[in-house]
Parts: sequence; structure tokens; C-alpha cells
Amino acid sequence: MFILFFSSLSYTLPFVLAFIIALWTKPLNKYLQKKFKISNAISSIISTTLVFSLLGILISAVLYKITNEARLLLTKIPNLETIRSYVELYLNELNSFFGQLDPALIEKAYPQLTAMLSGTFDVTVGILNTIISFVIGLPVALMIAFITFLATYFFSKDMPDIVERFYSIFSFHGKEKMHSILKEGSSMIAGYFKAYSTVIFLTFLETLIGLSILGIDYALILSILSAIMDVLPILGISAVYIPLALYNLYLGNTFVAVGLLILYVIVTVARQIIEPKLVSTTLDIHPVMILAAIFIGLKAYGFLGMIFLIALMVVYKILSKVRIL
Repeated sequence: MFILFFSSLSYTLPFVLAFIIALWTKPLNKYLQKKFKISNAISSIISTTLVFSLLGILISAVLYKITNEARLLLTKIPNLETIRSYVELYLNELNSFFGQLDPALIEKAYPQLTAMLSGTFDVTVGILNTIISFVIGLPVALMIAFITFLATYFFSKDMPDIVERFYSIFSFHGKEKMHSILKEGSSMIAGYFKAYSTVIFLTFLETLIGLSILGIDYALILSILSAIMDVLPILGISAVYIPLALYNLYLGNTFVAVGLLILYVIVTVARQIIEPKLVSTTLDIHPVMILAAIFIGLKAYGFLGMIFLIALMVVYKILSKVRIL
């Protein structure tokens, strides 16, 4: 199911989003029906329109700000040859400073440092280009949004029938079991996403505050970029912080460069402390098991492997709580 879901997500994304939003707006839908004595169809169109309007305003404002900062930032990012010249310059300075440094060490370190910085450069520019390409290709995004809007309305309007038809395939005893599984599962999965959303938001907020204090331009887009990188394995926020610190060091902004490194350590340590505790508390799973799932999943199959193992533990915990396992 896990493989099938993610492999078909590019085809089913509007409907998956629509079903999630319909579930999310279900309390609002019921409130409107009870408060204004209106039908399910009318309350569904009101709640769907209201949610999509708020999301549209928020996304438009963020995209406008990101696009402007991304365009300016892309014009100031040095090209690959410039990065190599920076690396060579710093290695030569280190060589002259330490005097006795073995030249063979520089020859070995130079390609590795260049490759590391080049990879970071490619990822950063790729993400910025993706943001701009998304904005340029808005007609496709608008089509997806329109399909999602319609699907959300129909899911929201027909949610009672969908639930009834789903439960109708089970026996009386099976209905009770399935109801317990879905209730416990929705609670734990919502808690899981809430926990990781909190971790990512804290990374974004800490970065935004830190960069603003240091007076760095494009603080918003760099903070969003750090939050995105925080989700990715291996690279993490170092893909933003380290190149930014080296760039400021090259410009002679030693105070800013040191401040960035200190901020990097603070954000990293805070994440390592908060993540296992927050996720394990939310899911009622021991922190060691969460750490094991993160490490083994990343080693086995990267980010998706980590998600799969954590999801597997969540499913086991759900089935244990409802006494099926």
C-alpha cells in the first residue's frame, strides 16, 4: 500500500489533497449546518470556498515574496568557476598560513571540497529555479487547484455517504474494530504530522529570527529553504548555513560568518533534542524506537525509508491499542 500510494501520487494528488481538506473542514461544515440551519450541500460549498480563499491569499502572498527574493538571490549566487576560485584561494591562504602544510594534502582536499560546494550550489540553485518555474507554470497549478476545489466540495458533501458505504462492507463486530482503528489511527497520524510540522516550523522560525538579527538579506527565502533542507537527509540545514557562512567570510564579514556558524549549531542541537522527544511523545512510542526508525530508514532507503519505518511503527502501535495484535 505504501509503494502503491507514493508511486501513483502524481496521478491522484488533487484527489488526495481534496479528501484531506474535506476531512479537515468536516467540523466547520457541521458547525455551519447547525448554526445557520442550512443543508449539507450549501455548508459544503461555503466551507470549501472559505478554506480555499484563505489558502489562496496565503499562498499568493508567500509566493510573491519568495519569487522576488529568489530572482534577486539568483543574480548574486556565484557560478561554479567562482566557487572553485574561492576554494583555491582559501586553500592557498591556509597553505601560506600554516607553512609546513603538506602540498599533497591540498591536492587531495581540493577536489573533495570543490565537489561538496558544487553539489550544495546545484541543490540551492535547483530549488530556487523550481520555485520560479512553478510560478511561471501557474496555469497547470491553477488547473490542479480547480480540480482539487471541485473534488473537495464533492467529498465534503458526500462524506456521510462515503463513511456509510465504507462501514457497510464489515460485519457488526468488524465495524467496531474498524472504527477503533480509524479513530486511533487518525489521532496518531495527525499527531505525527503535527510533531514534524512543529519541528520544521521551529527551524524556520529560529533561522528567520537569527538571520534577521544578523542583518542578512533574503532572510525569508533562506529560512524557507532551511526548513525544506531540514526535511532532507544528509544535507540538512548545512546546505544553507555553510555556503552562506563561507560567502560572508570571503566578503570579510567575519562577525556575520561566525554568527551563522553559532546559529547553525544552535538550530541543529535544538532539533536533535526536540525531534525524538516530540515525535515519541505524540505517538506514544519510545524515543529509542523513533531514533532507530530514523537511522535505519535513512540508511536503507533515504527519506522515504524513514517515513515508511515510522509509519510501520505507528500502524503496529494502533493495532496493539485496539487489541488486534
